[in-house]
Amino acid sequence: MGSAQIFGIIINVAILLVFFRFLMQLAAVSPYNPVVLATAKATKIVDIFSRIFPTLAKGRVNTAALVLVVILYLLKMFGLMYLSGVAVNSPFHLIIMTFVTMIQDLIRFCRYLIFASIILSWVVMFSQSRSPYIEVVQELAEPLLAPFRRILPNMGMIDLSPIFAILALLVAETIMKQVAITLLTGL
Repeated sequence: MGSAQIFGIIINVAILLVFFRFLMQLAAVSPYNPVVLATAKATKIVDIFSRIFPTLAKGRVNTAALVLVVILYLLKMFGLMYLSGVAVNSPFHLIIMTFVTMIQDLIRFCRYLIFASIILSWVVMFSQSRSPYIEVVQELAEPLLAPFRRILPNMGMIDLSPIFAILALLVAETIMKQVAITLLTGL
């Protein structure tokens, strides 16, 4: 395993932890959930950044976690380019690549979250048990599904909102790919 792969794994774990903390606060997941407590403990650095960057929207938008995610993504992009031997054209190019990658990863993460929520809803239905992990996944997926549930008619046990949410995310991903190609070829 090369140094770029090891660096990529470490930085991706850090990004995922800080991003989970941001999303859990945004989705107002119960702060007493053991998963939330463990994530908060693993991301104490966000508390240090919180002294500089305030929370917004009645404490739901943790700007410190968001800024830290952006910094970690910048480090990831620069580190992977450096370790792979790719020269950075300009700081502007690095920033554009970072934000495009962040948005693409966010869309991909949301899609995986919806799939996990679907599978875990079946697990809950068949096993009649809930774990803190299942609750967190379902509470994180709910803001993605809620707009579609408001639009679609109630069909009883059949919930089509995940299908429409995934389709919307696939459209957004396709648009982002085109934007990325346009931006990166224009630089």
